[in-house]
Amino acid sequence: MQVPFGEWLPDLPDHVNPGATEAKNVFPAVNSYRPFNNISVTSSNALDARCQGAKAFKSDSGVVSIFAGDATKLYKLTANAFVDESGGTTFSYSDEGYWDFVRFGEVVVAFNGDDAPQAYTLDSSSDFAALSGSPPAFRHAAVIGNFLVTGFQPSAQNKVQWSSFNDPTSWTAGVNQADSEVLPEGGVITGITGGQYGLIFQESRITRVDYRGGNVVFSFRRIEENKGAVQGKNVIQVGNLVYYLSEDGFYVTNGTQSKPIGANKVDRFFYNDLKTALRERVRASYDHENKLVMWSYPSATGNNSGTQNDKIIIYHIASDRWSLVELDHEVIVDSLSPGLTLEELDDYPASGTNDIDAITVSLDSPAFIGGLRTLGVFDTDHKLGSFEGDALEAAIGTGETEVFPMNRSLVTHVRPIVDTSSATGTVSFRNRVADSATTTSAASMHSTGTIPFHKSARYFKFNLQIPAGTTWSDAQGIDVEAIKEGYR
Repeated sequence: MQVPFGEWLPDLPDHVNPGATEAKNVFPAVNSYRPFNNISVTSSNALDARCQGAKAFKSDSGVVSIFAGDATKLYKLTANAFVDESGGTTFSYSDEGYWDFVRFGEVVVAFNGDDAPQAYTLDSSSDFAALSGSPPAFRHAAVIGNFLVTGFQPSAQNKVQWSSFNDPTSWTAGVNQADSEVLPEGGVITGITGGQYGLIFQESRITRVDYRGGNVVFSFRRIEENKGAVQGKNVIQVGNLVYYLSEDGFYVTNGTQSKPIGANKVDRFFYNDLKTALRERVRASYDHENKLVMWSYPSATGNNSGTQNDKIIIYHIASDRWSLVELDHEVIVDSLSPGLTLEELDDYPASGTNDIDAITVSLDSPAFIGGLRTLGVFDTDHKLGSFEGDALEAAIGTGETEVFPMNRSLVTHVRPIVDTSSATGTVSFRNRVADSATTTSAASMHSTGTIPFHKSARYFKFNLQIPAGTTWSDAQGIDVEAIKEGYR
């Protein structure tokens, strides 16, 4: 009997679970799970403290700039090292706060909701400097049409304010259509997305923003009532769709209506696992290569989750499936590869010996080709890296089933359907749903491709483990060899 690894459904009971009961340190593909890799450090130095936001931009001339911020400074990656670009300003904001960055033309605006927003002109600035025009401090921002639209001011957390037309340095109301709008219902603003139209997320409302021009400038139309996004940076735009975390789980909206993507799958698991006191550290990101929407978060049970995020819950758009990664980190970055010259490769930190032959990351990696969209991550030493390290230890478990319905079974062998011989397996078994399951010790695969067991019971769950550092591509399921026994 072949048992495929279905979608991870931790919100359902193990018994007769139609999917997988565990999918740890893997990410979903259409009909398999694939390995999730550890962090490989790429920057030669670290920020002074925990990274609280970062983003990459490519100028019109093709030059890649990667910016990051911690509690007191803003940095730019130069020659693979982070350089303080704060311009003499020392920033101070909430320990659970975050830096975010938005681009308007060639100007990158950095903001954290407390300090004055900072501006950096790509290819010409030497340091960040306060954005001119007396803009408000704001926590969320996006470019909608030809305006920089902001939300959540320290003293007006439900206020939307936008710049003049095509000018992020002009904020005087009435000048070139600059203006503001207070949203009296829905709670504080928790996210803004942009494009030809915008979406304003509040705690219990989503409002669509469309440009009208004239004295009206923008129209505001509610598309969701009693549903919004929680605070943090959990809203992520992917093309014309926006994914977000609400009080009752994960959703996607097309700008007209929302659809749940985590209901009866992962929503209950996530909120039980989240360290609620640090909910503002939940941060969404997107893996363009693998089509994965990812929410990084601190877990309730993590040993170090008080100081950094330690888990990532992953949604695969194409298959509508989920998985979980356990990995200590600070923040995941929607990045661009900076590119490295041959001379800089000699100093690449993964080698540590000024020896290009000692680099462990493939030279075909996007990390070495400038301008390619990639996924970056800051490790717990405040250094920038990529998910190009060795594969993490993976674990996948099936739902609990009767191998022969209405009968006991004697399981003799399982054959992992995975492209490595290093996988090990365990079997969990019990005779009644009311009983606690017993799990065997891990057993290795024989040269025949099977893992031997000799267990008699009514209900079985099959578990696959793949050691860290193993090279593999796809885990698809388990082939079970069993003998039918009697009814009792």
